[in-house]
Amino acid sequence: MLELEKIKSSGYFEEIIVHEWDIIFKEWETDNHLYIIYDGELIVEKSIHTLQNTFKVLGHLWVWNIFWEGSLSENEPKQVQIKANRKTILLRIEAKNEFKKFVTHFPDLWYGVLISVIHLTNSRLLRSNREITANYEVNIAISKIKDFSISSIYKLLLIFEWILWVDQIMYFEKNIVMDDYYKLKYDSRNERSLQNVIIKFKNEAFDENILKEEWIEVAKFSRHTKLSLGDMNYGFLLIGKEKKDFHENEEKLLQNTAWSFVGIIHQKKLIDDQKNKNYMRNS
Repeated sequence: MLELEKIKSSGYFEEIIVHEWDIIFKEWETDNHLYIIYDGELIVEKSIHTLQNTFKVLGHLWVWNIFWEGSLSENEPKQVQIKANRKTILLRIEAKNEFKKFVTHFPDLWYGVLISVIHLTNSRLLRSNREITANYEVNIAISKIKDFSISSIYKLLLIFEWILWVDQIMYFEKNIVMDDYYKLKYDSRNERSLQNVIIKFKNEAFDENILKEEWIEVAKFSRHTKLSLGDMNYGFLLIGKEKKDFHENEEKLLQNTAWSFVGIIHQKKLIDDQKNKNYMRNS
C-alpha cells in the first residue's frame, strides 16, 4: 500500500483540490503528470461520438489509485475524460524531471509507487480479459440455441450462471395483460429452478423488499436489470453473488448479458406471435 502521507510531505508532489463535477482534464488533452488520489473519488468516462455531449462511464477511481502512469514514458493525448465525483484531493508530479528527482531521493517511496502501478495494471488487464472472454462465451452459448423454447431459454440461464461465476440468476417475466405484475419463472437457487410465483412491483420498479415479503431468497450481493427493448418491457433479470460484491467490469458484463438475453426473449415472442397467427388462420 502507498505511504500517502510520506509521499505528500516529500516536497515533490503538488496537492490539487478539485470539487464535485470539476474536470481534471478533457478527452484528447495532453498532460505530462502522474496522479495519486489522496482522498475522494473520480469518474472515468468516454465520449460517444454519435451523440453530442454524451459520455459513457467507464469506471471509478478511489484513494490510493494512480492514474496517467503512462506519462512516465510518453505524453500522448488522453483518450478519456476524468472528473471529480465529489470533493477530491490529488497528489500530482511532473512525470519526467521531477519524478526522476523523486526516485533518486526517495527510492523506498518510489518502490511503493512502482508496485502499485504494476498491481493496478495487472488488475485492469485481468478484468478486461475476463470481460472479453465472458462476453465471447455468452455469444457462443446464444449462437448454439437451436430453438426458442422455454427449456432452451432456461438452459441458457444455467449456462450464464456458470460463465458469469455467480450464485444466483432469477428471471421475472412481465405480465402482458396486468400492469405491475410479474411472474418469477426461473430461480437457479431453488431446488426446482422452474418457478411460477406472481409478484407485484409498484410502478414497474423492481423491489427486493417485496421478494423478502414473499419468502423468496436473494443472494447477499445482487444486481437487477430491466429487460426492455424499445417500448417493450419483458421483465427483469436478477443476478447475485454471496461472498463479494460486483466490481465495475462485472457490472458491465452483467448489463451486456442482460441485453443479449433480451434479444432471445424478443425473438421467442416474435415466433410465438407468428404461431398464434397461424393457428388463428387455420382454425
